[in-house]
Amino acid sequence: MKYRSLLKEIASQIALVFVLFFEIQSEAFAIARGGGGGRGGCGRGGGGGGGGFSRQGAASGGGFSSGRESSSGARSTQNLQSSRGGSRQLQGGSSGGQRSTSNEGQRGTTSTQNQAQRQQAQQNEINTRQQGATQRTTANQQGANSRQQSRQNYGQNTQQSRQNYGQNTQQSRQNYGQNAQQSRQNFANNYANTYGSAGSNGTWYGGTSTGTWGGYYAGLATVGAAGLAMGATVASLPPQSTQVVVQGTPYYYSGGVYYAPQGNGYAVVPPPKGAVIPSAPESSTTVHGADKSFAYSNGVFYEEAGQGYEIVDPPVGVLVPSIPEGAATVTVNGAKYFEFGGIWYRPFYSGSDVVYQTVPNPTG
Repeated sequence: MKYRSLLKEIASQIALVFVLFFEIQSEAFAIARGGGGGRGGCGRGGGGGGGGFSRQGAASGGGFSSGRESSSGARSTQNLQSSRGGSRQLQGGSSGGQRSTSNEGQRGTTSTQNQAQRQQAQQNEINTRQQGATQRTTANQQGANSRQQSRQNYGQNTQQSRQNYGQNTQQSRQNYGQNAQQSRQNFANNYANTYGSAGSNGTWYGGTSTGTWGGYYAGLATVGAAGLAMGATVASLPPQSTQVVVQGTPYYYSGGVYYAPQGNGYAVVPPPKGAVIPSAPESSTTVHGADKSFAYSNGVFYEEAGQGYEIVDPPVGVLVPSIPEGAATVTVNGAKYFEFGGIWYRPFYSGSDVVYQTVPNPTG
């Protein structure tokens, strides 16, 4: 075992010697080819003919030579150095070229990548804008459709509401007309039953209200009463008519004339007792009796009441200058009496003039 280990170590050393030898030979061969020296050695000063070295002159026998003449060796050394320098420059240039090419390639690749990224960013921006424009267009279209639908619904609802309103209004008018007609008819019937109706000669007949009213309006000198007769009807009331209500029954007064609803118009009726008008008629005069004062107009007595004048029955003993021409004449126990509007009068002489005094009903 020891011999084998020793042999292995010797063989390794021998192999190392051969490797070193071949490296030295290779280097010497390279120097000889570059410097042009002799076969035998390296001449520092000139060209060595053999293998020696010469300091001066030509080394023909293998000596050493280091003089000026040994230019061939110097050139050889320079050529070797130039070769090495050139090799290094070539290698450096090649490396620089490789680095330059690599950098240019990298820069080109980077520029291409940046260009592609910019193009992609521009394309993304265009796509985003197009998407936003599409969304806005869609939203606008949806808004327009919604507004159009709203307008259609509003128009339909408005049209339906108008139709319903028109139908309801028409129905209300019909109902109102029917109710008004029925109310007028009922009032006319009730009034005729209570107060009677006008006869052919202007005398008011019938009803539970006693009294004769014939010629009442003929005796009035007011413009509104001119040409009117008891029981006459008009289609509409005169302007500035005043409504008066007696025991829940409506009447209308204008220019000394009283109206009551009848059918589709209004009938001229006697003055309803209890009615209050704003002012006494223009044709009235002031009369006195029983410590009271009254406004008297063509057989009707008005007593001041609050803000107006109320139609009343006068007390006994009131003297009036005249009575309507249509008053009824009644003789009781040989005495002559006159009745108008349910009020009884007895004539008296006051000097050469005849006056009339209110008296109780002589017929009992």
